[in-house]
Amino acid sequence: MISILRAPLDANGANLLRDLFVKRYELFVEGRGWRSLARSDHLDIDQYDDDQTTYVIKQIGGTIVGGARLRPTVLRHMLKDVFGDICDGGSPPVGPGIYECSRTFVARRHPERRAIFAEVLLAVAQHCVANGVDTLTGVLETWWLNSYLALGLSAVPLGMPHDVEGMSLLAVSFKIDASVRDNLSARLAMINNLAKGGRQKPRNTLHAA
Repeated sequence: MISILRAPLDANGANLLRDLFVKRYELFVEGRGWRSLARSDHLDIDQYDDDQTTYVIKQIGGTIVGGARLRPTVLRHMLKDVFGDICDGGSPPVGPGIYECSRTFVARRHPERRAIFAEVLLAVAQHCVANGVDTLTGVLETWWLNSYLALGLSAVPLGMPHDVEGMSLLAVSFKIDASVRDNLSARLAMINNLAKGGRQKPRNTLHAA
């Protein structure tokens, strides 16, 4: 199940958003050691989590297993405010058709990890196409790049990789349009079909004693 949340929220949406902040804290602060984000309430919330931000949340059986955060670049956003210096020229592209995608995650060691990642990106692409967004920007650890490329997204580096607190970070932009959305849908279907095939019971075979 995929949920798209944007303020104002009803009680169910507010509870789901809180659960997302708990999951992000578990993954990024406790799991990845981003201690600068540590809080006593164990919620991963920063200055970009406000009523102008859209959240994509993937659940399986009521448990959050993936997500992403989308924010208009015409507003303050993390890539410009915090990581602008890793972009050529000192600042990323901004505009009404450009959103920042951040806090993208998939639950660690989940057996459906590839499908979850594809479904989150598909939901992001669907939201962007429906709302006139044609470009995503963001900063990611360089080892994540192959996961995006494997799903057919074309990444344009906005600068050279930089070492930041022991992480190799790269600022990138991705074009988003109907063809990207449709390609992600096809790749998700292929991943799911392959997974179903792998779960099929093997045919009976003869064994010689």
